[in-house]
This record gives sequence, C-alpha cells and structure tokens, in this order.
Amino acid sequence: MRHTNHTFQILICSLIIAAPLAAEIKMQVLEGRPIVDGVYVNGHGPYRFLVDTGANVNLIETGLARKIGMNATFQVDLASVARNTSTLASDGNEIVLDSVKAGKQEFLLSGLEAIRQLSPDIQGVLGQWFLFQFDYVLDLHGKRLEFGKQERNGTRTQFKMINARPVISTSLGELALDSGAGRVVLFGVKPDVGPGLKGELRSLAGSQQIGMVSSRPLAINGRKIWSGDAVAIPNRPEPGVDGLLPLSLFKKIYVCNSEGYVVFE
Repeated sequence: MRHTNHTFQILICSLIIAAPLAAEIKMQVLEGRPIVDGVYVNGHGPYRFLVDTGANVNLIETGLARKIGMNATFQVDLASVARNTSTLASDGNEIVLDSVKAGKQEFLLSGLEAIRQLSPDIQGVLGQWFLFQFDYVLDLHGKRLEFGKQERNGTRTQFKMINARPVISTSLGELALDSGAGRVVLFGVKPDVGPGLKGELRSLAGSQQIGMVSSRPLAINGRKIWSGDAVAIPNRPEPGVDGLLPLSLFKKIYVCNSEGYVVFE
C-alpha cells in the first residue's frame, strides 16, 4: 500500500484536537531547533526527538524502530525541497511525552542522516502528525514546550494547512512554519551571483545546490520581524508555498490548532 503526501494531508486534517492540557516540558535548543528528551514510543524510551513543525509526519531512526519491534506496514512517497523518494513507514503507534499522549501515530523509518548533523543522538522527529492534535507554545528563549490552550499577547495571524503543514501570509509570500529550518528559505527565487554564495541544502530526501539572496525584509501583519540574507532555491517544490519561516526568529510561538492561528512573541 502506498500513501502520498496528499493522503497525509487529508488524514492529519481530520484528527480531533485533544482536550485542554497542562504540561510543560524542558527543551534543549541547538542552532535554533527545539529538541526534547523523554519521548516514549509504544512504551519504549525515553528517547531524544527533534520537534519539527515543518515536518508533516513523525520520523524514527530505522535501527531503533527495529529494536523496539516497530514493523513497516506501508510505503510512502516523501517529498522535500531537494527531491522525492520512497521510504517505509509504520502506523498504529503511540507517543507519550510527559502527560501528553497520542495514539494512531504514523512514523516514517529513516536513517536521519541530515538531522543527526545537528546532534548525533537524535532518535526521531515529532512532526505535524503528533503536533496538530494540540495547542502548544514553543518557548525557544525559556527552552520549554507547553501544551494547553492559552491567551497570548503578540503578533497574531491565521494559518492554513498546505501539505499538512501550517502556512502563514508574510511580506515574502506564503511561508511554512518550520522549527527545523535554520534560515529563511525562499522557493522560486534566483540566487544572487557572487563568490561564496553557493552551498548545499541537505534533507531527508537528498541534497540540492542552493544560493543566497541578500537584504530581504520580512513582515507579518504589517509588523517588521526580520531583515537579512535568505536561502534561495530556484525551483518550487510545493504548490502554494513560497518558502520556510524558521521559528528561531522568535522568542515564543503559540500555535492554536483548535482555532487555526499562531501568536509570535
């Protein structure tokens, strides 16, 4: 059985938001990316996972999946900014993080090579299949992940789900909220020409040569958030998405999945 990204979008968007919770979990923040310890999968753990709002599915390291008896139950097409590839996946799993629990979880089985460049002891990724069920705060300054409905002050804007990822309107176009991204990434933009501006973007599906564009201002709802150099990718891998917005640009981000908005602080 083969699932596609479109299938993931339909399934994730049909999940029911859980009842209000009160859970606060300590995080480590490495190069702007949030990482949590204490993740249990099917009663096994604790494990160390990256919290990635830009991933529309969960991932687990292939060797760990085999060790805890997680069987591959289907195959899925995995799309990224680099290319498309196929990978094995498993459904019907349970995730527990502190007092937060989610069943019927799907995992892609991966070597996590690109992610382990950040930290070699990362054993998986909590993506939107898990996160979309909750309202939560990513406090990157205080290094906490808080679950539960809240009232927050800051820049508030609605989001829409595209390819099962939250996307907001900005001055740079429609950007996917991506806590796993290290820089602002713009799709369909020709890189500046000049020495030292080229590089390589590595993802789960492969790598791609990239460039940079300079002095791009970013505003949300008329509020200037950031200005600087952005990664430029000439092709457009996702219809309706103009790039990636790294959440490391903010101190705190409240994602209210139950009402479809985010608050940036």
